[in-house]
Amino acid sequence: MTNWTPALETRAGPKYLAIADALAEDIADGRLEAGAKLPTHRDLAYRLGVTIGTVSRAYAEAERRGLTAGEVGRGTYVRGQIVSHGTATDVYPWRALTSDPQPATNLVDLSLSYPPPAAISTDFSRVLREIAAEPGSINLMSYGGHIGALEHRAAATTWIAQGGYRPEPERLVVTAGAQHALLAALHAVARPGDRIGAERLTYTGLIKAVEMLGLAVEPIAMDEEGLLPDAVERACRSGVKAISLVPTLQNPTTAIMSAERRKAIAEIAVRHDVPLIEDDLFALLSPDAPPPIATLIPDHVLYLTSLSKTVAPGLRVGYLAAPERWRIGAVLAVRSSTWMAPPLMAEVASRWITDGTARRVLESHRREASERMSVARRALAGFDFAAGAGALHLWLKLPTPWQAEEFSRRARDAGVIIASQVPFLARQPASPSSPVGEQAVRVCLGGSTDRDRLAWALDRVAGVLRTGPESAQRVPELASIV
Repeated sequence: MTNWTPALETRAGPKYLAIADALAEDIADGRLEAGAKLPTHRDLAYRLGVTIGTVSRAYAEAERRGLTAGEVGRGTYVRGQIVSHGTATDVYPWRALTSDPQPATNLVDLSLSYPPPAAISTDFSRVLREIAAEPGSINLMSYGGHIGALEHRAAATTWIAQGGYRPEPERLVVTAGAQHALLAALHAVARPGDRIGAERLTYTGLIKAVEMLGLAVEPIAMDEEGLLPDAVERACRSGVKAISLVPTLQNPTTAIMSAERRKAIAEIAVRHDVPLIEDDLFALLSPDAPPPIATLIPDHVLYLTSLSKTVAPGLRVGYLAAPERWRIGAVLAVRSSTWMAPPLMAEVASRWITDGTARRVLESHRREASERMSVARRALAGFDFAAGAGALHLWLKLPTPWQAEEFSRRARDAGVIIASQVPFLARQPASPSSPVGEQAVRVCLGGSTDRDRLAWALDRVAGVLRTGPESAQRVPELASIV
Protein backbone atom coordinates (compact mmCIF):
# COMPACT_ATOMS: atom_id res chain seq x y z
CA MET A 1 0.00 0.00 0.00
CA THR A 2 1.32 3.47 -0.89
CA ASN A 3 1.80 6.17 1.76
CA TRP A 4 0.21 8.74 -0.55
CA THR A 5 -0.87 11.87 1.33
CA PRO A 6 -1.98 14.82 -0.83
CA ALA A 7 -1.26 18.41 0.14
CA LEU A 8 -4.59 20.23 0.41
CA GLU A 9 -3.57 23.52 2.02
CA THR A 10 -3.59 25.54 -1.21
CA ARG A 11 -6.67 23.93 -2.72
CA ALA A 12 -10.01 25.75 -2.58
CA GLY A 13 -13.45 24.17 -2.68
CA PRO A 14 -14.87 21.02 -1.12
CA LYS A 15 -12.26 18.76 0.47
CA TYR A 16 -13.42 15.65 -1.36
CA LEU A 17 -12.92 17.35 -4.74
CA ALA A 18 -9.53 18.64 -3.65
CA ILE A 19 -8.46 15.07 -2.81
CA ALA A 20 -9.73 13.75 -6.18
CA ASP A 21 -7.99 16.59 -8.05
CA ALA A 22 -4.73 15.93 -6.19
CA LEU A 23 -4.98 12.26 -7.07
CA ALA A 24 -5.46 13.11 -10.76
CA GLU A 25 -2.42 15.39 -10.76
CA ASP A 26 -0.18 12.87 -9.01
CA ILE A 27 -1.14 10.15 -11.51
CA ALA A 28 -0.50 12.52 -14.42
CA ASP A 29 2.89 13.53 -13.02
CA GLY A 30 3.95 9.94 -12.41
CA ARG A 31 4.01 10.18 -8.62
CA LEU A 32 1.38 7.44 -8.50
CA GLU A 33 1.88 4.51 -10.85
CA ALA A 34 -0.72 2.22 -12.38
CA GLY A 35 -1.58 -0.56 -9.95
CA ALA A 36 -0.62 1.40 -6.81
CA LYS A 37 -2.87 0.60 -3.88
CA LEU A 38 -4.21 3.72 -2.18
CA PRO A 39 -4.51 4.17 1.60
CA THR A 40 -7.67 2.92 3.27
CA HIS A 41 -10.45 5.41 3.83
CA ARG A 42 -9.77 5.45 7.57
CA ASP A 43 -5.99 5.82 7.20
CA LEU A 44 -6.18 8.72 4.72
CA ALA A 45 -8.87 10.45 6.78
CA TYR A 46 -6.58 10.32 9.83
CA ARG A 47 -3.60 11.70 7.91
CA LEU A 48 -5.58 14.59 6.41
CA GLY A 49 -7.69 15.38 9.47
CA VAL A 50 -10.98 14.90 7.60
CA THR A 51 -13.91 12.55 8.06
CA ILE A 52 -14.01 9.07 6.61
CA GLY A 53 -17.07 10.17 4.65
CA THR A 54 -15.02 12.88 2.92
CA VAL A 55 -12.43 10.32 1.79
CA SER A 56 -15.19 7.96 0.65
CA ARG A 57 -16.68 10.74 -1.49
CA ALA A 58 -13.24 11.57 -2.88
CA TYR A 59 -12.53 7.95 -3.83
CA ALA A 60 -15.98 7.64 -5.40
CA GLU A 61 -15.31 10.79 -7.46
CA ALA A 62 -11.91 9.42 -8.53
CA GLU A 63 -13.51 6.15 -9.66
CA ARG A 64 -16.22 8.06 -11.53
CA ARG A 65 -13.51 9.92 -13.45
CA GLY A 66 -11.81 6.62 -14.32
CA LEU A 67 -8.74 7.28 -12.16
CA THR A 68 -9.17 4.31 -9.85
CA ALA A 69 -10.89 0.97 -9.51
CA GLY A 70 -12.06 -0.49 -6.23
CA GLU A 71 -13.33 -3.81 -4.99
CA VAL A 72 -14.82 -4.59 -1.58
CA GLY A 73 -12.27 -6.42 0.56
CA ARG A 74 -9.33 -5.64 -1.73
CA GLY A 75 -8.99 -1.87 -1.65
CA THR A 76 -8.68 0.96 -4.16
CA TYR A 77 -6.09 0.91 -6.95
CA VAL A 78 -4.80 3.45 -9.46
CA ARG A 79 -5.90 2.58 -12.97
CA GLY A 80 -3.22 4.69 -14.61
CA GLN A 81 -5.54 6.56 -16.97
CA ILE A 82 -6.24 10.26 -16.62
CA VAL A 83 -9.91 10.81 -17.33
CA SER A 84 -10.92 14.42 -16.71
CA HIS A 85 -14.44 15.30 -15.60
CA GLY A 86 -16.51 16.97 -18.25
CA THR A 87 -14.23 16.28 -21.21
CA ALA A 88 -14.19 13.91 -24.15
CA THR A 89 -11.93 11.63 -22.14
CA ASP A 90 -14.89 10.64 -19.97
CA VAL A 91 -16.10 8.66 -22.98
CA TYR A 92 -12.76 8.04 -24.72
CA PRO A 93 -10.28 7.37 -21.87
CA TRP A 94 -7.60 6.12 -24.27
CA ARG A 95 -7.22 9.75 -25.41
CA ALA A 96 -5.85 10.67 -21.98
CA LEU A 97 -2.78 8.48 -21.73
CA THR A 98 -0.65 11.58 -21.17
CA SER A 99 -1.31 14.83 -19.36
CA ASP A 100 -1.32 16.80 -22.63
CA PRO A 101 -4.73 18.54 -22.96
CA GLN A 102 -4.71 18.09 -26.74
CA PRO A 103 -2.96 15.47 -28.90
CA ALA A 104 0.05 16.74 -30.81
CA THR A 105 -0.70 17.64 -34.40
CA ASN A 106 1.58 14.88 -35.70
CA LEU A 107 -0.33 12.16 -33.90
CA VAL A 108 -2.48 9.89 -36.08
CA ASP A 109 -5.75 9.06 -34.33
CA LEU A 110 -6.85 5.47 -34.94
CA SER A 111 -8.94 5.29 -31.77
CA LEU A 112 -12.44 6.14 -33.04
CA SER A 113 -14.59 3.89 -35.20
CA TYR A 114 -15.60 6.40 -37.85
CA PRO A 115 -16.59 5.52 -41.42
CA PRO A 116 -14.14 6.55 -44.16
CA PRO A 117 -14.77 9.90 -45.89
CA ALA A 118 -17.59 10.00 -48.42
CA ALA A 119 -18.04 12.35 -51.37
CA ILE A 120 -21.48 13.64 -50.40
CA SER A 121 -21.09 17.42 -50.45
CA THR A 122 -22.87 17.71 -53.82
CA ASP A 123 -25.65 15.37 -52.66
CA PHE A 124 -26.06 17.33 -49.45
CA SER A 125 -26.34 20.67 -51.25
CA ARG A 126 -28.81 19.22 -53.73
CA VAL A 127 -31.13 17.65 -51.18
CA LEU A 128 -31.23 20.81 -49.07
CA ARG A 129 -32.16 22.88 -52.13
CA GLU A 130 -34.89 20.39 -53.02
CA ILE A 131 -36.35 20.50 -49.52
CA ALA A 132 -36.21 24.29 -49.30
CA ALA A 133 -37.99 24.68 -52.66
CA GLU A 134 -41.01 22.59 -51.64
CA PRO A 135 -44.14 24.21 -50.15
CA GLY A 136 -44.51 23.41 -46.47
CA SER A 137 -40.87 22.49 -45.94
CA ILE A 138 -40.65 25.06 -43.15
CA ASN A 139 -42.73 22.62 -41.09
CA LEU A 140 -39.57 20.55 -40.72
CA MET A 141 -38.31 23.31 -38.43
CA SER A 142 -41.26 22.92 -36.06
CA TYR A 143 -42.09 20.35 -33.40
CA GLY A 144 -42.99 16.88 -34.64
CA GLY A 145 -44.20 13.67 -33.06
CA HIS A 146 -41.99 11.76 -30.65
CA ILE A 147 -41.89 8.66 -32.86
CA GLY A 148 -41.03 10.47 -36.10
CA ALA A 149 -43.07 11.06 -39.24
CA LEU A 150 -44.68 8.04 -40.92
CA GLU A 151 -42.81 8.66 -44.19
CA HIS A 152 -39.50 8.71 -42.30
CA ARG A 153 -40.34 5.42 -40.59
CA ALA A 154 -41.39 3.91 -43.92
CA ALA A 155 -38.03 4.88 -45.44
CA ALA A 156 -36.32 3.32 -42.42
CA THR A 157 -38.09 0.04 -43.11
CA THR A 158 -36.72 0.08 -46.66
CA TRP A 159 -33.18 0.75 -45.41
CA ILE A 160 -33.23 -1.89 -42.68
CA ALA A 161 -34.71 -4.50 -45.06
CA GLN A 162 -31.40 -4.67 -46.94
CA GLY A 163 -30.10 -6.73 -44.02
CA GLY A 164 -32.99 -9.18 -44.09
CA TYR A 165 -35.29 -7.67 -41.45
CA ARG A 166 -38.34 -5.61 -42.42
CA PRO A 167 -40.03 -4.15 -39.33
CA GLU A 168 -43.43 -2.54 -39.82
CA PRO A 169 -43.31 1.28 -39.65
CA GLU A 170 -45.68 1.03 -36.68
CA ARG A 171 -42.90 -0.63 -34.66
CA LEU A 172 -40.33 2.04 -35.45
CA VAL A 173 -39.20 5.10 -33.54
CA VAL A 174 -36.88 7.61 -35.23
CA THR A 175 -34.02 8.57 -32.91
CA ALA A 176 -31.07 10.96 -32.89
CA GLY A 177 -28.58 8.24 -33.77
CA ALA A 178 -27.93 4.71 -32.55
CA GLN A 179 -26.66 5.82 -29.13
CA HIS A 180 -29.99 7.56 -28.56
CA ALA A 181 -31.81 4.42 -29.69
CA LEU A 182 -29.75 2.35 -27.27
CA LEU A 183 -30.60 4.69 -24.41
CA ALA A 184 -34.30 4.51 -25.29
CA ALA A 185 -34.20 0.71 -25.47
CA LEU A 186 -32.51 0.43 -22.06
CA HIS A 187 -35.05 2.81 -20.53
CA ALA A 188 -37.87 0.72 -21.96
CA VAL A 189 -36.75 -2.61 -20.47
CA ALA A 190 -35.09 -1.76 -17.15
CA ARG A 191 -35.27 0.37 -14.04
CA PRO A 192 -32.50 1.68 -11.77
CA GLY A 193 -30.72 -1.17 -10.02
CA ASP A 194 -31.49 -3.74 -12.72
CA ARG A 195 -28.73 -5.72 -14.43
CA ILE A 196 -28.22 -5.73 -18.21
CA GLY A 197 -26.28 -8.60 -19.75
CA ALA A 198 -23.67 -7.74 -22.38
CA GLU A 199 -20.62 -9.18 -24.09
CA ARG A 200 -17.60 -9.35 -21.77
CA LEU A 201 -15.93 -6.92 -24.16
CA THR A 202 -18.58 -4.42 -25.15
CA TYR A 203 -19.22 -1.03 -26.70
CA THR A 204 -18.17 1.82 -24.40
CA GLY A 205 -21.36 3.72 -25.23
CA LEU A 206 -23.40 0.90 -23.69
CA ILE A 207 -21.36 1.06 -20.50
CA LYS A 208 -21.92 4.83 -20.24
CA ALA A 209 -25.65 4.57 -21.00
CA VAL A 210 -26.09 1.88 -18.36
CA GLU A 211 -24.26 4.02 -15.80
CA MET A 212 -26.38 7.06 -16.65
CA LEU A 213 -29.62 5.13 -16.11
CA GLY A 214 -28.49 3.67 -12.78
CA LEU A 215 -28.24 0.14 -14.16
CA ALA A 216 -25.42 -2.39 -13.95
CA VAL A 217 -23.67 -4.40 -16.66
CA GLU A 218 -23.45 -8.17 -16.24
CA PRO A 219 -20.53 -9.49 -18.36
CA ILE A 220 -21.34 -12.57 -20.45
CA ALA A 221 -18.61 -14.86 -21.74
CA MET A 222 -17.88 -14.85 -25.45
CA ASP A 223 -15.69 -16.54 -28.05
CA GLU A 224 -14.56 -15.69 -31.57
CA GLU A 225 -18.15 -15.35 -32.82
CA GLY A 226 -19.72 -13.54 -29.88
CA LEU A 227 -21.87 -14.53 -26.91
CA LEU A 228 -21.75 -18.16 -25.75
CA PRO A 229 -25.20 -19.75 -25.45
CA ASP A 230 -24.38 -21.48 -22.15
CA ALA A 231 -23.29 -18.15 -20.69
CA VAL A 232 -26.47 -16.48 -21.98
CA GLU A 233 -28.48 -19.23 -20.30
CA ARG A 234 -26.75 -18.58 -16.97
CA ALA A 235 -27.27 -14.83 -17.28
CA CYS A 236 -30.98 -15.30 -17.91
CA ARG A 237 -31.28 -17.60 -14.91
CA SER A 238 -29.45 -15.04 -12.76
CA GLY A 239 -32.15 -12.45 -13.39
CA VAL A 240 -30.79 -10.00 -15.96
CA LYS A 241 -33.55 -7.75 -17.27
CA ALA A 242 -32.27 -7.74 -20.85
CA ILE A 243 -29.23 -8.68 -22.91
CA SER A 244 -27.52 -6.22 -25.24
CA LEU A 245 -25.48 -7.67 -28.08
CA VAL A 246 -23.91 -6.84 -31.45
CA PRO A 247 -24.16 -10.02 -33.57
CA THR A 248 -22.54 -8.54 -36.70
CA LEU A 249 -19.10 -6.89 -36.50
CA GLN A 250 -19.17 -6.79 -32.74
CA ASN A 251 -17.50 -3.75 -31.22
CA PRO A 252 -14.63 -4.07 -30.37
CA THR A 253 -13.80 -7.64 -31.49
CA THR A 254 -15.38 -7.54 -35.03
CA ALA A 255 -16.93 -10.98 -34.36
CA ILE A 256 -19.74 -12.11 -36.67
CA MET A 257 -22.17 -14.53 -35.05
CA SER A 258 -23.18 -17.59 -37.07
CA ALA A 259 -26.80 -18.30 -37.96
CA GLU A 260 -26.75 -21.34 -35.67
CA ARG A 261 -25.52 -19.29 -32.73
CA ARG A 262 -28.17 -16.62 -33.34
CA LYS A 263 -30.86 -19.29 -33.35
CA ALA A 264 -29.59 -20.80 -30.10
CA ILE A 265 -29.54 -17.42 -28.32
CA ALA A 266 -33.00 -16.57 -29.68
CA GLU A 267 -34.40 -19.79 -28.22
CA ILE A 268 -32.87 -19.04 -24.82
CA ALA A 269 -34.27 -15.50 -24.79
CA VAL A 270 -37.78 -16.72 -25.59
CA ARG A 271 -37.62 -19.52 -23.03
CA HIS A 272 -36.71 -17.08 -20.25
CA ASP A 273 -38.72 -14.16 -21.66
CA VAL A 274 -35.64 -11.93 -21.54
CA PRO A 275 -35.62 -9.21 -24.21
CA LEU A 276 -32.61 -8.80 -26.49
CA ILE A 277 -31.33 -5.36 -27.47
CA GLU A 278 -29.84 -6.06 -30.89
CA ASP A 279 -27.41 -3.39 -32.05
CA ASP A 280 -27.18 -3.83 -35.82
CA LEU A 281 -25.21 -0.65 -36.48
CA PHE A 282 -22.47 -2.23 -38.62
CA ALA A 283 -24.44 -5.02 -40.29
CA LEU A 284 -24.94 -3.46 -43.73
CA LEU A 285 -21.16 -3.16 -44.08
CA SER A 286 -21.03 -6.97 -44.04
CA PRO A 287 -23.75 -8.08 -46.49
CA ASP A 288 -22.89 -11.79 -46.22
CA ALA A 289 -23.57 -11.89 -42.47
CA PRO A 290 -26.62 -13.89 -41.31
CA PRO A 291 -29.92 -12.01 -40.87
CA PRO A 292 -30.55 -10.25 -37.55
CA ILE A 293 -31.90 -12.19 -34.57
CA ALA A 294 -34.95 -9.93 -34.83
CA THR A 295 -36.02 -11.93 -37.90
CA LEU A 296 -36.31 -15.02 -35.68
CA ILE A 297 -38.05 -13.54 -32.62
CA PRO A 298 -39.32 -10.04 -33.47
CA ASP A 299 -41.52 -9.88 -30.37
CA HIS A 300 -38.52 -10.40 -28.06
CA VAL A 301 -36.03 -8.03 -29.71
CA LEU A 302 -35.54 -4.29 -29.52
CA TYR A 303 -33.64 -3.75 -32.75
CA LEU A 304 -31.61 -0.62 -33.41
CA THR A 305 -29.45 0.81 -36.14
CA SER A 306 -28.51 4.14 -37.69
CA LEU A 307 -26.87 5.74 -40.71
CA SER A 308 -23.78 6.80 -38.75
CA LYS A 309 -21.41 4.05 -39.95
CA THR A 310 -23.05 3.37 -43.29
CA VAL A 311 -23.76 6.88 -44.61
CA ALA A 312 -22.78 9.91 -42.48
CA PRO A 313 -22.36 10.29 -38.70
CA GLY A 314 -23.44 13.93 -38.73
CA LEU A 315 -26.95 13.07 -39.83
CA ARG A 316 -27.63 11.79 -36.29
CA VAL A 317 -30.50 9.66 -37.54
CA GLY A 318 -31.18 6.28 -35.98
CA TYR A 319 -34.04 3.82 -35.83
CA LEU A 320 -35.42 1.62 -33.06
CA ALA A 321 -37.89 -1.19 -33.79
CA ALA A 322 -39.60 -2.23 -30.55
CA PRO A 323 -42.37 -4.70 -29.74
CA GLU A 324 -45.53 -3.10 -28.44
CA ARG A 325 -44.92 -3.96 -24.77
CA TRP A 326 -41.67 -1.94 -24.76
CA ARG A 327 -42.41 0.65 -27.42
CA ILE A 328 -44.17 3.11 -25.13
CA GLY A 329 -41.17 3.12 -22.78
CA ALA A 330 -38.86 3.85 -25.70
CA VAL A 331 -41.09 6.68 -26.91
CA LEU A 332 -41.14 8.20 -23.43
CA ALA A 333 -37.34 8.07 -23.38
CA VAL A 334 -37.21 10.00 -26.67
CA ARG A 335 -39.70 12.52 -25.34
CA SER A 336 -37.74 13.01 -22.12
CA SER A 337 -34.33 13.30 -23.75
CA THR A 338 -34.74 15.13 -27.08
CA TRP A 339 -38.54 15.35 -27.56
CA MET A 340 -38.00 14.06 -31.10
CA ALA A 341 -35.27 13.30 -33.60
CA PRO A 342 -34.47 16.35 -35.79
CA PRO A 343 -37.12 16.26 -38.57
CA LEU A 344 -34.88 18.01 -41.10
CA MET A 345 -32.12 15.42 -40.81
CA ALA A 346 -34.65 12.60 -40.84
CA GLU A 347 -36.03 14.08 -44.07
CA VAL A 348 -32.55 14.21 -45.62
CA ALA A 349 -31.94 10.60 -44.62
CA SER A 350 -35.30 9.48 -46.00
CA ARG A 351 -34.75 11.19 -49.35
CA TRP A 352 -31.30 9.69 -49.67
CA ILE A 353 -32.71 6.25 -48.93
CA THR A 354 -35.47 6.73 -51.50
CA ASP A 355 -33.36 8.18 -54.32
CA GLY A 356 -30.47 5.72 -53.91
CA THR A 357 -27.87 8.14 -52.53
CA ALA A 358 -27.62 6.28 -49.22
CA ARG A 359 -27.09 2.98 -51.02
CA ARG A 360 -24.35 4.47 -53.19
CA VAL A 361 -22.54 5.88 -50.16
CA LEU A 362 -22.87 2.53 -48.36
CA GLU A 363 -21.25 0.74 -51.28
CA SER A 364 -18.47 3.34 -51.31
CA HIS A 365 -17.84 2.72 -47.61
CA ARG A 366 -17.71 -1.01 -48.22
CA ARG A 367 -15.09 -0.62 -50.96
CA GLU A 368 -12.99 1.79 -48.93
CA ALA A 369 -13.20 -0.39 -45.81
CA SER A 370 -11.94 -3.33 -47.89
CA GLU A 371 -9.05 -1.29 -49.30
CA ARG A 372 -8.05 -0.03 -45.88
CA MET A 373 -8.17 -3.52 -44.42
CA SER A 374 -5.78 -4.61 -47.18
CA VAL A 375 -3.41 -1.84 -46.06
CA ALA A 376 -3.68 -3.17 -42.51
CA ARG A 377 -3.04 -6.76 -43.52
CA ARG A 378 0.17 -5.73 -45.27
CA ALA A 379 1.40 -3.59 -42.38
CA LEU A 380 0.53 -6.11 -39.67
CA ALA A 381 1.49 -9.29 -41.55
CA GLY A 382 2.68 -11.92 -39.09
CA PHE A 383 0.69 -10.52 -36.16
CA ASP A 384 -2.58 -11.90 -34.81
CA PHE A 385 -5.69 -9.79 -35.30
CA ALA A 386 -9.40 -10.28 -35.91
CA ALA A 387 -11.20 -8.40 -38.68
CA GLY A 388 -14.69 -9.45 -39.72
CA ALA A 389 -15.66 -8.84 -43.35
CA GLY A 390 -16.55 -5.17 -43.78
CA ALA A 391 -15.11 -4.03 -40.44
CA LEU A 392 -14.06 -0.42 -39.95
CA HIS A 393 -11.55 -1.47 -37.26
CA LEU A 394 -9.50 -4.51 -36.27
CA TRP A 395 -8.89 -6.21 -32.95
CA LEU A 396 -5.13 -6.61 -32.52
CA LYS A 397 -4.20 -9.41 -30.12
CA LEU A 398 -0.99 -8.68 -28.27
CA PRO A 399 1.72 -11.30 -27.79
CA THR A 400 2.83 -12.14 -24.25
CA PRO A 401 3.97 -10.32 -22.14
CA TRP A 402 2.38 -7.14 -23.56
CA GLN A 403 -0.32 -5.46 -21.47
CA ALA A 404 -2.90 -3.46 -23.43
CA GLU A 405 -2.48 -0.23 -21.46
CA GLU A 406 1.29 -0.27 -21.81
CA PHE A 407 1.02 -1.01 -25.53
CA SER A 408 -1.38 1.91 -26.03
CA ARG A 409 1.04 4.25 -24.27
CA ARG A 410 3.94 3.03 -26.37
CA ALA A 411 1.91 3.39 -29.57
CA ARG A 412 1.14 6.98 -28.63
CA ASP A 413 4.85 7.61 -28.06
CA ALA A 414 5.31 6.34 -31.61
CA GLY A 415 2.72 8.79 -32.93
CA VAL A 416 -0.49 6.73 -33.04
CA ILE A 417 -3.54 6.87 -30.76
CA ILE A 418 -5.29 3.51 -30.36
CA ALA A 419 -7.80 2.14 -27.84
CA SER A 420 -6.74 -0.31 -25.16
CA GLN A 421 -9.11 -3.15 -24.35
CA VAL A 422 -9.66 -1.82 -20.82
CA PRO A 423 -12.49 0.67 -21.55
CA PHE A 424 -14.39 -2.08 -23.37
CA LEU A 425 -14.41 -4.44 -20.39
CA ALA A 426 -17.96 -4.75 -19.10
CA ARG A 427 -16.49 -5.26 -15.63
CA GLN A 428 -13.31 -3.40 -14.80
CA PRO A 429 -10.51 -5.23 -12.95
CA ALA A 430 -9.84 -4.19 -9.37
CA SER A 431 -6.32 -3.23 -10.37
CA PRO A 432 -4.72 -2.51 -13.76
CA SER A 433 -2.04 -5.03 -12.81
CA SER A 434 -4.62 -7.76 -12.34
CA PRO A 435 -4.69 -10.17 -15.31
CA VAL A 436 -7.81 -9.93 -17.45
CA GLY A 437 -7.06 -12.68 -19.95
CA GLU A 438 -6.01 -12.11 -23.52
CA GLN A 439 -4.58 -8.64 -24.12
CA ALA A 440 -5.72 -6.67 -27.18
CA VAL A 441 -6.23 -3.19 -28.60
CA ARG A 442 -8.71 -1.75 -31.10
CA VAL A 443 -7.20 -0.14 -34.19
CA CYS A 444 -9.63 1.89 -36.30
CA LEU A 445 -9.13 2.30 -40.05
CA GLY A 446 -11.71 4.93 -41.03
CA GLY A 447 -12.03 8.62 -40.23
CA SER A 448 -10.32 11.39 -42.13
CA THR A 449 -6.92 9.70 -42.28
CA ASP A 450 -6.03 8.91 -45.90
CA ARG A 451 -4.56 5.56 -46.91
CA ASP A 452 -0.94 6.75 -47.01
CA ARG A 453 -1.18 8.24 -43.55
CA LEU A 454 -2.96 5.10 -42.35
CA ALA A 455 -0.15 2.91 -43.74
CA TRP A 456 2.42 5.07 -41.94
CA ALA A 457 0.53 4.77 -38.66
CA LEU A 458 0.09 1.01 -38.96
CA ASP A 459 3.80 0.61 -39.69
CA ARG A 460 4.47 2.47 -36.42
CA VAL A 461 2.12 0.13 -34.55
CA ALA A 462 3.92 -2.88 -36.06
CA GLY A 463 7.23 -1.34 -34.99
CA VAL A 464 6.04 -1.14 -31.38
CA LEU A 465 5.01 -4.80 -31.54
CA ARG A 466 8.45 -5.78 -32.77
CA THR A 467 10.20 -3.71 -30.09
CA GLY A 468 8.56 -5.66 -27.25
CA PRO A 469 7.49 -4.48 -23.78
CA GLU A 470 10.71 -5.62 -22.14
CA SER A 471 12.64 -2.92 -23.98
CA ALA A 472 12.99 0.30 -22.00
CA GLN A 473 13.91 2.54 -24.90
CA ARG A 474 11.33 4.74 -26.57
CA VAL A 475 10.39 4.20 -30.16
CA PRO A 476 12.61 6.47 -32.35
CA GLU A 477 11.52 10.06 -32.75
CA LEU A 478 8.63 10.76 -35.11
CA ALA A 479 9.52 10.98 -38.74
CA SER A 480 7.56 13.08 -41.19
CA ILE A 481 4.18 11.62 -41.99
CA VAL A 482 3.65 11.10 -45.69
